[in-house]
Amino acid sequence: MAEPIKSPRSHAQKVGRELLEQILYHLYTIWLFTLSDLRTTCLQTVLFGLAGAASGRLTTPASATITHSISVWAAAINLLRTSLRAFVFVWLLLLVLQLDNQSMHGGPEEDALNNKAWRPIPSGRISQSHVRDTLLPSTIIVALLVSFILGVQLEAAGFVAASYTYNQLGGGDVNPVVRNLLNGVGLTLLNTGSLKLAAAYLKEHGDFVDRRGYIWILVVGLVISSTIQTQDFRDQEGDAARGRWTLPLVIGDGPARLVTAGSMLIWALICPWICGAGFVGYSLSVVTACVAAFSLLVYRTLSADGLSFKLWSVWLTVVYLMPWLASFR
Repeated sequence: MAEPIKSPRSHAQKVGRELLEQILYHLYTIWLFTLSDLRTTCLQTVLFGLAGAASGRLTTPASATITHSISVWAAAINLLRTSLRAFVFVWLLLLVLQLDNQSMHGGPEEDALNNKAWRPIPSGRISQSHVRDTLLPSTIIVALLVSFILGVQLEAAGFVAASYTYNQLGGGDVNPVVRNLLNGVGLTLLNTGSLKLAAAYLKEHGDFVDRRGYIWILVVGLVISSTIQTQDFRDQEGDAARGRWTLPLVIGDGPARLVTAGSMLIWALICPWICGAGFVGYSLSVVTACVAAFSLLVYRTLSADGLSFKLWSVWLTVVYLMPWLASFR
């Protein structure tokens, strides 16, 4: 019995559905590369720029022209547009970093060991060679082009160079000091770009980052460089297997916890003082730092170390908000 003849329309619909499924599949694969960074680094960095620009303490108006106050609706539109610009800038560069990191030799095996088998390469959604040879170079080009259009090309180029040094040249493996400094440099460049974008677009007249802004960016960079090892306590097994020299593996788990907790508590007092944040700033900074430090020192299981990293991230978010909190004094 002959099969019924399919109409051209039904065939076109089937092809369209298959094409859409393929597009969504690949978009979701790309999204998975940065999934672990979205709620921490990505949103934090956007918030850093918005809080700094909104405070008025880190920027100077680009024009002396006095502008009238704008409506709430117009302010909301500015906020949304600014946030999207900063998000695209940060997300594209984090995608470059993760593609570079996860396509390294031994990367998929380490992800499987650290309960990250859901990532695209170890889960089989995409091959390691395809990421390294095609997706990574094309993403670098797109990220640099978009950053050039946004006016933050220097920060993007510096971040790509830091990512290459960290991953391809082994800067993140050979020495905990170099590893922490590269982390600090990378996040500082993201923060700088986010603040510049927020300063330029958040307000009607447009601002530029002044000396106070760059000093604060440097301070936050030092905060990150001296406490970022909080992320390494939960990954010690995988780091040891890959021969990566992190602070807990070099000086020991206990001493590394003491150094990290002490650094957080010191910065928890310094940052509000620098910004002049007052009682609210001091209270939020000290309380969140104490909670994170207590968790890191007392609870030392794998799951607890993951929680300690999240608590550190909460404290860092409070630090990012410090200029904005100071504007309410």
